[in-house]
Amino acid sequence: MVKIHFRYSEKSIFIFLFLFFCLFYGCSSWRKTPERNTTVLPESVKRSIEQGRVLRVSDYAFVNGLNEIEVRGVGLVQNLVGTGFDDVNSIERAMMFEEMKKMGLNDINGLLAESTTAVVNIKGRMRAGIRENELFDVQVSVPSESGVKSLRNGYLVAATLQDMRAIEGSVVKGETLAIAEGQIMVSDPLATELNNPSGLKQGIILSGARSKKSRYLFVCMKSEYESAAMTKRIADVINNRFYISSGQKKGMATPKDNVIIVLDIPPIYRNDIHRYVKVIESLAYHETLQQQQRRIERLKSDLLIASKSQSAAFQLEAIGGKAAIDALRSAMNSDDDEILFHAATSLSYLGDGSAAGVLARIARENPAFRIYALNALSLLRNDIDAELALHDLLQLPSAETRYGAFRALWQRNPSDRAIRGESLGGQFWYHGIVSPVVQVDSRQANKPKQISTVGWTNENDKESKSVSPSMVHLTRAKRPEIVLFGNDIHLIQPFILEAGPTIIVNGNNKLNEIVIKKFAARPDQIDESRTIHSNNLDDIIRAVVNIGGTYPDVVQMLCLADQKKCLSCQLKIDSLPEANRFYQRKNDQMVQSDQTSKVKPPWWNRFIIKSWFAPNPGNKSSDYEGFINESDRK
Repeated sequence: MVKIHFRYSEKSIFIFLFLFFCLFYGCSSWRKTPERNTTVLPESVKRSIEQGRVLRVSDYAFVNGLNEIEVRGVGLVQNLVGTGFDDVNSIERAMMFEEMKKMGLNDINGLLAESTTAVVNIKGRMRAGIRENELFDVQVSVPSESGVKSLRNGYLVAATLQDMRAIEGSVVKGETLAIAEGQIMVSDPLATELNNPSGLKQGIILSGARSKKSRYLFVCMKSEYESAAMTKRIADVINNRFYISSGQKKGMATPKDNVIIVLDIPPIYRNDIHRYVKVIESLAYHETLQQQQRRIERLKSDLLIASKSQSAAFQLEAIGGKAAIDALRSAMNSDDDEILFHAATSLSYLGDGSAAGVLARIARENPAFRIYALNALSLLRNDIDAELALHDLLQLPSAETRYGAFRALWQRNPSDRAIRGESLGGQFWYHGIVSPVVQVDSRQANKPKQISTVGWTNENDKESKSVSPSMVHLTRAKRPEIVLFGNDIHLIQPFILEAGPTIIVNGNNKLNEIVIKKFAARPDQIDESRTIHSNNLDDIIRAVVNIGGTYPDVVQMLCLADQKKCLSCQLKIDSLPEANRFYQRKNDQMVQSDQTSKVKPPWWNRFIIKSWFAPNPGNKSSDYEGFINESDRK
């Protein structure tokens, strides 16, 4: 019995071991990861890794979604002063009729037939990265062959804007992406029915459309790297560098499938999305600490070569942290503006304000880098040096530098003491920038004696002069806004100015009074008038708004005052630095020539930044003089 039992046990053990071997070794193929989730690197990439080359996100993927989306619609304009028309046979009129019918309105034909209404086309462009509920400009225009004479004083009733798509030769409405509404400012404030009538038939509504959804960027895997494993790895690389912490850490990248990663945009990069893309592409896909330390040392050297400084700065910005900041700071001893600019800008995006003074000097002296330097200064929200530097730039003679500094301060902190404004009549933002006053002793060859920011100080043997000339600035893009730079800005009598179709500002009398009169636009209204005993522009603007004037009305009045030369200072419109200027590089080590090279960095070549700094695409700033292709404009 013992012998039999022993043989049975030996056989059982043998069978058990055999089954165990088959299950975990002979049948191991059952547990293999599906082929589609494995990453097979090309031989060239394997060799690069073996040689110690650091591969970046751009080696595996590219970023998509940087295009603008055009949205269109038709809408009803009301409040016109007898310049409307009922285009009964137009396609736009038929579309508007159907929309109003869906809303359950009565007597639609009667409403459309009024001379105070008009049907218009609406068009807007939603930028890449726009957020839900964010505002953007829309253009309105009278349909071709329409009998509408003018859109002045018109107000666009809420209208939907869709993504219009061309399918098989016909235009098909997509989803509703925005709602448009607001006061129309005609394209030419000085236009009349005899002089430039087309300027009355199209206009713009500043921040007149509200987005109904957010637009994200997409990281798309190159075809040879499409797999769920790769999208997750790339997303992890991005999220280790870019995330927000609001109770819980949340990365900017979310993998969706084998190809697509949805990419959100950190607030600090909202005004320069293309820079964010360059930094994302510069992230290292895999890199040991020792490799990173060696790369930082190499980038420190590259940073000091003008032709390599931009790429080096992007890579250091992608690395982030103290080591990258120290490397960027090491370039601050350079005497090359291009090198200084790239290093200082990356420092600002990393939250380091040590180069605020350098950025301010570059913004003041180098037009090619001005817009980006001002934007970089606006990022330093808690840095006193950046604040003081921008305050100084407010007083320069250059119109675009002064207004650019204002915009940077407003973006940095709308409540800043130097630029704090008010919403005037709920129509537009209104700001006054007081200029310091230099007291000059006329007996000592007009040498400056002291500066006072309190106001004008006149003494018997002294005269007071502003440090910089006064200026009125208004906008025709993004934000309805008027800024008065300087002191004692006034209208020179005599004058008669129109402020919209129903308001007259009359300074043509012997009593030194300004009479502002609003004529009734409809039979059920009565005329109104105000009399003020001041020709101060601030008092006149406030009186026009108090009597019912809108932002377009005030813009028309200011443009007419400038045309008739009764404004005591210069008038500027959208005077912002441009984003597509060349920089004249000096002593380029990479150029085998005795001549200097005109350099436009690659990311400027491909894109013109459309941010709160830039005017409408294609427009020049108001003090534009000739074609800008060198850094000779101050």
